[in-house]
Amino acid sequence: MSEPVLVEHRGDVAIVTLNVPEKRNALGVALYRALSQTLTSLQDDPSVRALVLYGGKHFCSGGDISSLDSAPLAMRSAMHVGHRAVRALIGGRLPAVAAVSGSAFGAGFSLAMACDFVIGDSSTTLCAAFGKVALTPDYGLMWTLPQRIGIGRTRELLMLCRQVGAEEALSMQLIDRLVKPGETLDVALQLANELAAASPGAIATTKAMLSRSPLSLDTMLAWEADTQSLLARTQDLQEGVRAFAERRPPAFRGE
Repeated sequence: MSEPVLVEHRGDVAIVTLNVPEKRNALGVALYRALSQTLTSLQDDPSVRALVLYGGKHFCSGGDISSLDSAPLAMRSAMHVGHRAVRALIGGRLPAVAAVSGSAFGAGFSLAMACDFVIGDSSTTLCAAFGKVALTPDYGLMWTLPQRIGIGRTRELLMLCRQVGAEEALSMQLIDRLVKPGETLDVALQLANELAAASPGAIATTKAMLSRSPLSLDTMLAWEADTQSLLARTQDLQEGVRAFAERRPPAFRGE
């Protein structure tokens, strides 16, 4: 039996591939457990500065209904495991880029929205299909989606379970870039490399601040003061200042 999640390291970037193509990467027990473990462990890998989440021909068709254990305690336990993946993508130190071809339905849609950037192609189709199986949206979708598209459109997509094609998804800002078929992974990797070249401390603190939104003005200003004072002591700041003065790209080391 093949591994449900594959990891490939390309320089500072880790490509995390959902690998259950026969089920269009439906999130069964093995897949969601492996994904949560992988995304969590990568946060502690100092050799990784960014990650790409990829699914091949079909990103993720959602939860595997055929393996669903509807017992309340079992469902709650499964949710807690899946939430580790969501927390890693949204609040972890690594910037995350989703390379989405084909379908991203249900929890697959949620995983894409949990990433910092989403790359799609003409085959991309998104749908919050939870209502069709009498479930509420999960994997953080009711937190991420309003921040991307606002409450009104969120209500439309969640309550009507309407499918959204690639062009409309781009216009609605559900995806950030629309590329040619077969190019989603390459473009996502290019973007991830750009993110990996940035200051790790600045990226990590920015993600941490955004993961706490919406915050009051006073809370955000206090957070700014705390994080800026910490970053001011880093060698990366000194390198950034030198690079600016020398008119060259900075070489950040995460120190």
